[in-house]
Parts: sequence; C-alpha cells; structure tokens
Amino acid sequence: MTDPANFWTIFRGRAHVEGHLDLKLSAREGPALAAKLRQAYYWIVNNAIIAPYYDIEFGEPLAPRFAFPNGDEVKLPTEASFCSYVLLPLLTFATRRRALLVGGPGKGKTATAILMGILAGYSYEEVRRSVQHGHPQLTIADLLGTPLPSAMMGAKSLEDVTVSWRRWLTMRVKIVDEYNRIPTKTQSALLSLMAEGYAEMFDQVVEAKDAAWFLTANDDVGGGTFQVIEALKDRIDITIKAMPFNSRFLGVLLQRVEQGKDPNELVPADVVFTPEELDRLRAEIRAVPIPAKILRRIEFFVGQLEFCQRASVQLEYKNKDTLRLAGIPLSQVCNEQCPLDKTRHLCAQTQQGLSVRSFQTILELAKAMAYLRLAGTEGAAVEVSLQDLRQIIPFALHEKITPNQSGDFFQTESGRRLLSDKIVWIRGMFDTAVATYDQLDRDRQNPAQELAEVLDRGLEGVPAADIEQRMKEAQALIAALAKQGELTPYVFEDLVRLKSIYMRYQNQLLWLRGQGG
Repeated sequence: MTDPANFWTIFRGRAHVEGHLDLKLSAREGPALAAKLRQAYYWIVNNAIIAPYYDIEFGEPLAPRFAFPNGDEVKLPTEASFCSYVLLPLLTFATRRRALLVGGPGKGKTATAILMGILAGYSYEEVRRSVQHGHPQLTIADLLGTPLPSAMMGAKSLEDVTVSWRRWLTMRVKIVDEYNRIPTKTQSALLSLMAEGYAEMFDQVVEAKDAAWFLTANDDVGGGTFQVIEALKDRIDITIKAMPFNSRFLGVLLQRVEQGKDPNELVPADVVFTPEELDRLRAEIRAVPIPAKILRRIEFFVGQLEFCQRASVQLEYKNKDTLRLAGIPLSQVCNEQCPLDKTRHLCAQTQQGLSVRSFQTILELAKAMAYLRLAGTEGAAVEVSLQDLRQIIPFALHEKITPNQSGDFFQTESGRRLLSDKIVWIRGMFDTAVATYDQLDRDRQNPAQELAEVLDRGLEGVPAADIEQRMKEAQALIAALAKQGELTPYVFEDLVRLKSIYMRYQNQLLWLRGQGG
C-alpha cells in the first residue's frame, strides 16, 4: 500500500501550490532529464533524420550472426543500439563539445546541426540565420561583427569604438558550415573564438557563451578551398560521418514532399531544453563515475600510441613527438631495426600520439553515453562501461591519429582494408589493447599501481625511513622490468611512472635532510 505521506508527491508531478496559492514548478530530476535526452534521440531518428543504421552496437557478444561466404556478416545486437549520425551530435550537444560532421553534399549535415540548435530552445528561423557559411571571401568582420560607422567617426581612441557583434557568438549552439572553405586568416579568428571563448576587435571584447559547436565539411582529407590549420583541427573533439540515404525509405521522402513539411519546423516542445536544464544535464553527465578498472584499461590503450622505442636514447624522449620536432618520418625508425613485433604492438600502427584534449573528450563523451543509456532506467547502475568507451573512442580519435601506412600491420590484405575505415581500425586497436591487458592480468599484476596509490595519499608527515623503503621498492620494480628484456609500450609507461615516483620521494628525502628531518 502507498505511504499516505508520499501519496500526493507521486501524483502532483512538477506542479504544486505553496503558501498563498502560488504555483511552483519543481526542477526536473536527473532521471527525467535523461529520459528527455533519450526522447530527443528517438524523435529525431524516427521523425527527422532518415538514417536506419545502427552502427553503435551494444550486446555484441550474444548477438546472432549471419555470415556471407566472403566473410561479411550481419549482427543483431541484444541490447539497445544507436545510429552514430544521430546519437553523437546529441551527445555533443549535451556536453557542449565540438563536432565535425563530414560527408558529401546533400547528406543532411547542416540540417542535423540545425536540429541541435532547435533543441537548445531557438526557433528554426533563428538557428537557420545564425549558421556561418564558409566561403573564400569570408572576412573576420563577416564572422565576428563590424564597428558602427557613427562610433568610428566620433572615436578618439580604440576604446571609444562600439562594435556591433554578430548574434551567433553568444548562442548556445554554434554552427559553421563548410569550415574548410574559410580563408586562413579568418580561420585564425575562428580558432581564437573556439579556443579562448571570446572575440576581440578594436580593443572591444565579446564573451562567447559555453556552447556546443558543429562544423561541417564535405570530406576530412584536405578537400575544400583552403587547407585547415592544424591548431583548428585539433580543437575539434569528435568527427561524425554522415550516413548515405537508404533507397528503401524513399516513401518517407515522398510523404514530406506531398505534405510540404520540414521536420526542423515540427520539433515537439517536449524535447526542447531550457538553459537551466542544459546546465543541470551537463553537471549530471560529469557526475557519472568511471570505475577504476575501466580507467586503467583506457590508460593501457592510449599509453601505447605515442611510444617510439628508437626516437631517442633517453627514456623520457622515446615518443613520436621527438621525431616530429626533429623532422624525422616515423618510417625511418619504425623498420626492421626495431626489435618489437610491429604487427602486434599498437605503437607501429599510428603516426602520432594524443593530446590532453583528446583524453578529456573520451572521458566526457563516454560519461554522456552511459548517462543516456542508463540514467533513470530500472535496476541499472549508471557508470561508464567498457562498451561505452569502445563505441566513443573511434569517433573521438578519428581526426587525432593517422595510420602508419608503411607499417607492417597494413601490408596484409586485412590491414589494407582498414585504411579506408578509420572507425573500424581504431576500434580494433582498442580491442587489441584490452585483450592484451587481460592476457597480462594487469588488474592484479600492475607494476607501480600500489606505490602510486600510496604516494597519492600525500607526503606530509611521512618519515625519512618510510621514504627510503618506498624508494627501494620502486627501484626493485624497475630492475624486474628491465630483466624482462623487451621495452614495450606498456613497459615504457610503467617505467616512466616508477621513475617519477622514485624521484618525488628522492626530492622529498633531500628536502627533509635539508630541514634536519
């Protein structure tokens, strides 16, 4: 039987009366916001974007598989799965990240971005007019705004000039169409806006609100009028490939033609988020936990991409950035003179490692994925799973890493096929890293893990004798790793951590002795 004290709480919903008959609306609770985010996804995929592709698959291990003689197969996942072309823009919208939508003309990239603007509470006309269209004549003034002529004539200094800023700068969803057609100088202004969060002109500054960014391009391999500057490309968090139209759904297009309706103009109010809801949504996503065992697997994967054994003789410089700064191509050192098996170790598959921004993108979007799937669902623990990471990582790293085409891995027929599909290639690298992690039993045999956890508790009050003992333990672990005989990417990561632990204790010990401790 229902508790009488909770009876009215159950049935009153968000609206209730307090004091002098004032109507109050309680804020949506977390599960309700998660349900609203899911509702937005299903409305878009069922009514707005015709994309019957479920390429983000959950429940693969138990999925029935139907194989063709040539090796192709169809899987039917046992859990709710999603279309990346709808889900990933929505997660970008929820986390206020920066997405690049790539695909041929007419694939609906701009329409998808406009939908995200409508979900943020803007009208269709507002969003459509706010889209910045890249073209070779686009100037900084076109992008940001212009000084008022009257202010220019009466100004005695730059501070007196009043700039009429473009309205799109302060919107919660920002859309730049065909960004690779923007001149280089204007790209630099766009970079400053994305990187620093403000625009400056005539000593006047406008703060750009924390927003979700959607940029579009017809391809991601250098096409367009202008070469995109590397720093701007690095600011893009995730790359989303547009899906081609499936001809079996031509009837849906016919209905739209006959009815003369654009789905962008029919977005239901139930899936539109207020600014306050967007703030709470982001906070709740960031609160989703990542279990330690999952975090260690991410570490194990990303730590292998930057390593290059032959980049330097000094431990700390054995990375691909050392080669890049010296202007030496990877193929010059990643050859038969390197003793590592280049078909097995991931370091030989990539031209570069990752930036800190890439790590942050992976972590936040994985949290968003887990939140959308699980928050508010009965009996589900809302935390990031290995599958959430497996689906997010390929899209987050699509523009961040380049395959080492001359490497041994890509000389086989199966390897060459992956050069045309970076999503499958990156996901395969992640699967390989996880399998190696499990094979090495790293959950139980993880050098330096216990020492690192002890160090994280702090050094205040730790006596010199304890510090010396911990230094001996770190030294013993380093000696044990050296005896294994092969400096692999994951052994390198362990050595760097052990040496850093040892040196922190060394510095603390020297300080204590200087203080007479």
